[in-house]
Amino acid sequence: MPRMIFALLVGLASLNPAWSQEPVVWVASPWQHVLRSTEPGEAKSVEIAAARHEYEAVRVIVRAGAKSLANVRVEASALTGDAGQIDARNVTLFREHYLHVFKPSYRSQAPAGWYPDALIPVAGGAPAAKYPGLPASVEAGTNQGFWADVYVPRDAAPGEYSGTIKVTADGVQLRPVSVKLRVLPFTLPDKIAMRSNFGGLGSRLARQLGMDSGSPEFAAIEDLYIDTLLAHRAIPSSLGNIWPKWTPEGGIDDSTSGERLRAMVEDRHVNALAVPFAYRNEPEKCRAYLRDMAAYLRNKGWLDLAYIYLEDEPNNAEQYETVRKQGELIRESGIRRMCTEQTITSNPEWGTLYGAVDIWCPLWCLYDEKTARERQALGEHIWTYTALCQGKGTAPFWQIDFAPVHFRAPFWVSWQYGVKGFLYWSSIYWTNEQDPWTAPHFRQQYWGEGMLLYPGKDAGLRGPAPSIRLKLVREALEDFEYMTLAARQGRPAQVAEIVTGVARSFNDWSPSPEAYLAARAKLAALIAAE
Repeated sequence: MPRMIFALLVGLASLNPAWSQEPVVWVASPWQHVLRSTEPGEAKSVEIAAARHEYEAVRVIVRAGAKSLANVRVEASALTGDAGQIDARNVTLFREHYLHVFKPSYRSQAPAGWYPDALIPVAGGAPAAKYPGLPASVEAGTNQGFWADVYVPRDAAPGEYSGTIKVTADGVQLRPVSVKLRVLPFTLPDKIAMRSNFGGLGSRLARQLGMDSGSPEFAAIEDLYIDTLLAHRAIPSSLGNIWPKWTPEGGIDDSTSGERLRAMVEDRHVNALAVPFAYRNEPEKCRAYLRDMAAYLRNKGWLDLAYIYLEDEPNNAEQYETVRKQGELIRESGIRRMCTEQTITSNPEWGTLYGAVDIWCPLWCLYDEKTARERQALGEHIWTYTALCQGKGTAPFWQIDFAPVHFRAPFWVSWQYGVKGFLYWSSIYWTNEQDPWTAPHFRQQYWGEGMLLYPGKDAGLRGPAPSIRLKLVREALEDFEYMTLAARQGRPAQVAEIVTGVARSFNDWSPSPEAYLAARAKLAALIAAE
């Protein structure tokens, strides 16, 4: 019997290349899914290009052969060239954490399997954590991915640079990955072009972490979440204690909040401020509060950044009437009024919301180009949002198992339509009934929905662990900066032509990652030709 079992195992090994090969180190695109089971690619080196003050991603995949690998570690070198050196501190390495998507998300055509999403820093964590960054183990015949954020400092000279990412297993060096970087001759601005609202922090985060939302300890932790989103050009809906106190007798008092609000706007370049809609059930008090708040923001030069979030997703006649009443209550203050609704009424019998809304925020699948253009011509703004897998068209979806290009395309379409902002309803929608490190699904059918950040405790972090999807969002927001820079240099028609080549509407966009990379290179050439 033992001899027969041995013969069977040998036969199986000969049928499965993953069990017969040596370890393989290969390079994958950030814009492809690399599951634990994905067969190795051919690329052993990578070439990237980035502007100053931009991040570009590199993915290194380690695949174990017939034997499992233990004590796997990665290390990045400095990037050097004739123009100078970019220190290794500008290359941040993460271990990709895999999730078992046992049933694909609603409307997903992807297979079930082990998908990477959470990113655990290889430095700064705790080796004894439940999910450490390093060392890593790789089971025989499976992949372990590593993600590198390559940041180009503002003072880097344009030109060609090169370096390596070294991989070892039990102290033995595997094949190093060659990284070539071309630094482009322009700098992305600190000021973010696309406004946004990434929800979920504040009191919800405190509840999920089991902390008192008013405590200094929570404020320190929340700041780490805020910092993570801002580092990805994403504006949190909650920015901590930034809003002044108000009383009918004393008016505005910013003695404990004013400096933080100033720092957020002027130092952190926050470009969208969600003003608390306080006293909404006390109309006269609310009007007085809003008059004072608007005057305060106007005096600081920040009124243009401010907005108030109206009734969420109005979906019947009563809710439409609520939006109209809220809009009238706010109108006198001059603070813009945002509503997550499309520019064309959902039902003619409910009437319209015209005159009550200044910032329209429709789902991608419900974007109505004709009425949106009409509202824009009147000076109103358009944002967009996504949630779940709604609509009958081919709009992008943001679940873990949808193709990564779904995170890039919407921002190219947004440029096409003159969209000024984006809303994502939550970044941390974990619940007490689930462990986001093993089952980050919403309603058991939307993997990663409302969860772009992971609670860091199990990874040995005080703050959050980012997701691959958040990295992809930053890539797309950086694309939007390219479009903005090129257009400001007097080339809007050329930008429009390039963008149209890959994205024409929310239901008509290229699924090819290579198409966006080629279009991005064309935008870079326009900017560099100033």
